[in-house]
Amino acid sequence: MGQPSATEKPGKEKAIRVIVPGRPVPKARPRLGVRGRTAYIYTPENTRAYEQLVGMCARAATPAPLQGPVEMQAFVYLRRGRRGDLDNYLKCICDGLNKIAWRDDSQVVRIEAEIRRCKKADDQRVEIEIREASK
Repeated sequence: MGQPSATEKPGKEKAIRVIVPGRPVPKARPRLGVRGRTAYIYTPENTRAYEQLVGMCARAATPAPLQGPVEMQAFVYLRRGRRGDLDNYLKCICDGLNKIAWRDDSQVVRIEAEIRRCKKADDQRVEIEIREASK
């Protein structure tokens, strides 16, 4: 499980910190399925499972969704040799935080993010910090 905490930095609002353990999963494209004569669109299982993991870790750190504009900082730790688009990792993370850290991801007005490398597969994770946006 993640290691949630709420921290305060001098001169800044209270921050919500969430650590999502394990290999980060980028948002996969929706898939098209056909059952009989009916076509439907679905989210791949590994994407849905990771969004649920993000939500579960965030729920432990977040007493209630933030109401106003929010800022987010995210560090995606990947083992050397792993590749992926940062924006796809962020889409999966933000979807997992919806209705938990904030009401809707349209509240996110600023994101600072980067991919960092780690040596061991066990060190892969995402570190997230969320706070009310400065005015």
